[in-house]
Amino acid sequence: MKRQLLLLMLITALMTGCGQKKVTGEMTVQSYMPDNAVIAHRGTIYWAPELTEAAFRWARNTGADYMELDVHRTKDSVLVIMHDKSFKRTTDVAEKFPGRESDPVSSFTWEEIMQLDAGSAFNVKNPDRARESFRGLDVLVFEDVFRIAEGKKIKRDEEGNRIVSRDEAGIYHFEYEPDPADNGHRPGIYIEVKISEQYPGIEEQIYDELTRMGWNPLEGEELSADVPFWSEDRVNVGNTRGKILLQTFSREGMMNIKRVFGEKVLASFLVSNPKTDKFANEEVTNEIIAFAKECGAQFIGTNLGEENDGLSPAFAGKIHEAGLKANIYSINTVEQMEKYFGPGQGRKAFPLADGMITNRTDLTVDFYHERKVRDYGTEATPQEILTDLGYNE
Repeated sequence: MKRQLLLLMLITALMTGCGQKKVTGEMTVQSYMPDNAVIAHRGTIYWAPELTEAAFRWARNTGADYMELDVHRTKDSVLVIMHDKSFKRTTDVAEKFPGRESDPVSSFTWEEIMQLDAGSAFNVKNPDRARESFRGLDVLVFEDVFRIAEGKKIKRDEEGNRIVSRDEAGIYHFEYEPDPADNGHRPGIYIEVKISEQYPGIEEQIYDELTRMGWNPLEGEELSADVPFWSEDRVNVGNTRGKILLQTFSREGMMNIKRVFGEKVLASFLVSNPKTDKFANEEVTNEIIAFAKECGAQFIGTNLGEENDGLSPAFAGKIHEAGLKANIYSINTVEQMEKYFGPGQGRKAFPLADGMITNRTDLTVDFYHERKVRDYGTEATPQEILTDLGYNE
């Protein structure tokens, strides 16, 4: 009997090592995300103004598996997309609201935010990639990114202003229309929850918004496990059980995600850029991994670092030994991709990073294609994609 049990355990271990899915709840949820996922960081910060309609439409059409966003909440409880705590770096807030340029996102109403230009600052900082049509791009609301992922764009009037209505309860209703430049990719959404401590109940609000939009995999008809991540050379992640991932740097936020979503959706615990070599200390990395597992995360997101590597081979090994996976942020060059992927390709590849959060979706899609872990590459240059989307120079 003991010999039979040992043989069964050995067979199970061998099957798991060959890429078979484990049957534990944690690993089942982890399998909702494709290996070597291309995660478009803020849409792109390189080819278009970050976190704008242009950035996300570009990321979708370039073939990202996921589009990554950062969510804050306005003074009047609208979920908006912004990375920083304030609008100072990426908008003209200093001109529109002098003296308030360093005020937090949460101190502005949505109607005030609608007055901001989120595109011109990119043109000033990046004259070689500037486009006249980036001027006046809006700060987005949470729903915008999901509708873009579905192949839509913001509906606008003849003057280019977005069409919005407000009901008697004060709730805004945003309108969208089919994007004539949509090429059929259907990415998932990678949601970073910002400053949970500052926004009490934001996880519950996100849950409700996902349900309202038809994007909550825990509500409605259960999605089949057989839906493919790619279909006919088109990304299809947005139609699978892994259509969303929630991530945060906040430990309180991580515990809130577990409480609200019940360890049934993809989740990632983010680790800040290491400042010293203490990050490599075994006690530190062990504690990070233990906390991530305790909160039901399947992934650890860590910075590629500069002097101090956020995903050393030792740390990556520990993450994988613990049954977790690692996504690295944020990729800018092929050299960085090579470092965190390693020398192999196809089935012989053993990358340190299981997915790449990238500012250069174009480069990362083609890199994975060249390494034979992705069946297709990009179909046009980044500039051609922007032009096809109507962003003229």
